[in-house]
Amino acid sequence: MLVDAGSGARYCRTMKTSCHHLRRVHVLAVVAGFALLAPALLSAGGGAEQPAERAAERAADRAATITVIGRGELFAEPDQAAITVGVQLYHASAQAAAAELRERMDAVIAAVLALGVPERHVQTMNYSIFFERDYQAPPGARDQDGRPTGTYRVENMVRLVLSDVTRAAAVVEAAIDAGANQMYGIEFSFSDPGPLEEQARTLAMEDAYARALALAVAGGRTVGAVLEITESVAAGPGPYDVRTMNAGYGGGPVQPGSARYTANVQVTYELR
Repeated sequence: MLVDAGSGARYCRTMKTSCHHLRRVHVLAVVAGFALLAPALLSAGGGAEQPAERAAERAADRAATITVIGRGELFAEPDQAAITVGVQLYHASAQAAAAELRERMDAVIAAVLALGVPERHVQTMNYSIFFERDYQAPPGARDQDGRPTGTYRVENMVRLVLSDVTRAAAVVEAAIDAGANQMYGIEFSFSDPGPLEEQARTLAMEDAYARALALAVAGGRTVGAVLEITESVAAGPGPYDVRTMNAGYGGGPVQPGSARYTANVQVTYELR
């Protein structure tokens, strides 16, 4: 078959035009697709960076703080005294021991009530009966009731709360005169520790702020808002507090002394 040369040239030129046109269409499609995907890709990349940025910001926030411990301390004279006093007896018979114990404890309680201790401030702390076997007795030794030989120990202890600490010595002596032979000491305290706690807390916060400010200024910064506070309050004997019983009978006077109240606070401040 014969092909006209002119026609062939025109065909080739037409084909070349079509090929170039297809290439342009393909390139435009790729560019358009990338344009559509670009925001999603950028968004995904941004999402990966945001947590790191937030973590860095949080670290910076933590670094811009200062934590100190403040201490508040004050001393005050106790206005309340508690005395634990009672009777302890030994007897071969539990019934006889209990009867004598009751009689002597009645006398002790009557004596302290007569000195003005309110009945509501007299509380039984212990009432007990123990049998103590006599291990020095011959083996198999029995009493008249057929029990192992031994002794009954009975005890009755009461706690007295005094609102007037100056009468502590007088109450102790009255109890002993009435038959008490056991004493567990005198404890001095405060009937209302609330105001002392508040004062100690205020002193502790002032101390914390002074410490934080001194450290911040030394570092070329200043103190901002309070971010966190942790508190601990405690009461204890002062340097002159006397806790042991020294009342009458050559033992000397009772000294209430002073008690110490302390408050410790851990405070975190913003550092500017």
